[in-house]
Amino acid sequence: MRKSLIAAFAFVGLTLALLSPSLALEKITLAQGIPQLTPAFAFSSSVPTELGFFKEEGLEVEVATTPGTAAAMQLVVGKRVDVAMGNPIGAMIAIQKDADVIVYYTSQRGDIFGIGLPESSGLKSLKDLKGKSIGVSSFASGGTNYAKGLLSQAGLAENEYNLVEVGVGARAVQALKSDQVQALSLWDEVYVQMAQIGIKMSKVIQDPRAGQFLGASLVVSRDDLVKRRKVFVGLARAIIKGQIFHENNPEATVRIHWKVYPQSAPRDGVTDEEVKKAVEVIKIHTDMQSRNAGGTGRFGDMPREGLEKFQEYLVATGVLPGTIDVGRYATNDLIAEINDFDADAVAKMAREYKFK
Repeated sequence: MRKSLIAAFAFVGLTLALLSPSLALEKITLAQGIPQLTPAFAFSSSVPTELGFFKEEGLEVEVATTPGTAAAMQLVVGKRVDVAMGNPIGAMIAIQKDADVIVYYTSQRGDIFGIGLPESSGLKSLKDLKGKSIGVSSFASGGTNYAKGLLSQAGLAENEYNLVEVGVGARAVQALKSDQVQALSLWDEVYVQMAQIGIKMSKVIQDPRAGQFLGASLVVSRDDLVKRRKVFVGLARAIIKGQIFHENNPEATVRIHWKVYPQSAPRDGVTDEEVKKAVEVIKIHTDMQSRNAGGTGRFGDMPREGLEKFQEYLVATGVLPGTIDVGRYATNDLIAEINDFDADAVAKMAREYKFK
């Protein structure tokens, strides 16, 4: 009798273990198109991890960094990761070469890039960059192609300026101070951080043709999207929840990020002043990540007209060789399902959340 009871309890325990949600999680790898995960990217990394948004969708997500968007997209093209996040230009180039990948969700709808002219440089216009060196985070970054297109629009040929990899943070600052570069082609987050330490841009020049720019887009292989639809719907939905949390509680967003990724926290420790500065940085993306950033009242969709304008910009700047049906780049077929949750409840939770 005792042996039977032990066996029965063992069977029940095994059954419960097999049914445990933690054991049922599907592991996937998300390659981010950035070299380091700052709080600006907490919505798609630390926040959904720490607050269980990934787990709620049955996922265990490994977030990996890459030198830039092009590198992240190539990992998807080569099927070395499940999904990539970044501006979709690298994917669009690959698609024109018949790569079997597609964009199915975009977190940021708006232009984050621009060529920054430091106050100390005396530079006034893009034409002043003739014969100058311009720093980019990496040649795989979207800021590289952006600079080429914008400088071409200003009448400068590629042999009339020099692009130099300077990374971000201290390395980029040193490149400016040492006059290794005289200008930068980075993104809004980095410019705010530089201004906070006294390195201000007299102006950041953006390309007027890039108003429909897409950033932080999810790219997967087409066959995977069909076979694993539920996985990718869940991933995007968890990221939306991260976006909502970011918008409604930016201070907790920063603190959560530095808890999950302590290597990204300030060297001298997490202080209220450092948190305040980081909040100033991440707030610049709030409108781009909002529900109505695309004018549709939904998170993450890519209206056809906007995609066509984005493609026209990329063709005009020589990034893409020609136009194709934009339906080959992206699909909105999952957007309704991705948006099918109580966003107001998540916003309420975020506003009431207290970091511990």
